Order: sequence, then C-alpha cells, then structure tokens
Amino acid sequence: MRIGLDLDNTLINYDRPFYLIALARGLIPRDFAGTKRDIRDHVRLLPGGEGDIQWQHLQAEVYGPAISSATAAEGALDFIRRARTFGAELTIVSHKTALANMGTHNVNLRDAARAWLLDNGMLGPGTVPEGNLYFEDTRAEKIARIVALGCTHFIDDLEEVFDDPAFPNNVERLHFTSAAGVPGSRYRSYASFCEIADALITE
Repeated sequence: MRIGLDLDNTLINYDRPFYLIALARGLIPRDFAGTKRDIRDHVRLLPGGEGDIQWQHLQAEVYGPAISSATAAEGALDFIRRARTFGAELTIVSHKTALANMGTHNVNLRDAARAWLLDNGMLGPGTVPEGNLYFEDTRAEKIARIVALGCTHFIDDLEEVFDDPAFPNNVERLHFTSAAGVPGSRYRSYASFCEIADALITE
C-alpha cells in the first residue's frame, strides 16, 4: 500500500491562523464562526473589488510567517504512525510554490511547510521519511508525481484534484472533508483521519 498525502488543509489545519490574521486586519468580525473556507468566501465578497487581493495577501501570511500557529488535522499523526506500523509506504505531495504571489516574498513557503512538518513530528524515520516530501509548482505536476510514485491511495481535500482528467483511475481517491459526500462521485469522503484509518488499516 502506497499512500499519498496532500499537505495544506489536509495534514495541516489553518483555521486558527486564518481567523486570527483576518480578524487583526479587520476582514472579519470577532464573532465570525467558520472554517478557512468560510473565511475565504467572506473575504472574497468584500466591497470595492479588493476581496481577491486581500485573500491572496492573507494566504501569503498564513502559509509563510504564520504557519507555526497552524495545527495538525485531528488524528493525522496517529494515522501516519498506524499506517507505517501496518507496512504502508507514505509520501506527501503538495502543490505549493516556493514563494507567494503576493504579500511577503522573503519567506520560502516550502521551507516553512517543511519546518512545520518536522516540528509536528510528521517527518522522520517512524512517520514520513524526509525524502518522501515533494513540492510541485502546478496541479498537473502534482498529479504527475502521484503517478510516478505509484500511489495506490491519495488523500486530498480538493475535489478538483480528483476530478482532473489526468488523475489516474487506478489510484483510490480519499476525499478529506467535513462536508457531505458528493453523490455519484468517483471518490469516498471522510471527515477525519480516524475514519480513514478505520477504512484502510486492519489490525
């Protein structure tokens, strides 16, 4: 079993830093309740046509300097350890450029993500080997990497990745989302890594 893992909004939960920074910038009210995706939708609808630009600046801050305040997705580290004990080979394949399009340009986003993974125990001999971490500039390159690695399963929060015509049919799609499953889709949806572990790992 070769399990590929997406990084942003799959292994890493950014809800808290997005909330704190959006609040500090006056982009959301203090009583705002919702996830990173809810914040994105709110910011993009800001008046004056500045929503998309504000969102890009917000992303640059969160994925770079503020990534240390992000948390691991619940159950993610336990899943990784269980999968390794079970004998699965794990890789992380992320669509992430080295630098942000907007905002801070003096922080390498890939280096920041790698440091977060190390600090949270997700890279190492008993988890994901450091050599099994891949960053790709585009979604097409991410999918090509998944193919080249021979993944049997891939876990991702984005439906667009699984719906891409280039995504290989022989790789089992595991959609990581708190939303309800999409009827008639080619992938199964899971709300937590505990659910994924129960589905994939039998001891």
